[in-house]
Amino acid sequence: IIILPGTLIVTAVSYGCIIVTILRIPSSAGRKKTFSTCSAHLIVVMVFYSTCIYRYIRPEQRGGQDSDKILSFFFSVLTQMLNPYIYSLRNRQVK
Repeated sequence: IIILPGTLIVTAVSYGCIIVTILRIPSSAGRKKTFSTCSAHLIVVMVFYSTCIYRYIRPEQRGGQDSDKILSFFFSVLTQMLNPYIYSLRNRQVK
């Protein structure tokens, strides 16, 4: 209960600082390019943390083992599968 919110706060503050820095970039093309990279990372972080948070706040009886299997899939497989797609879509050769 202590570790998850602690890391979430550190990550949120970090992304907050990144967004403030992006907004200070003078050119709109630079802001767009930087924000598209940051948003891809943010999607993976949101999927990761949302599954963790849901797992620990939901009531014990609700969902059962089937729900735990789905959450495990999102937590361990989906977030790892998204990374290559996100980074390859940023590659010029793939485009």
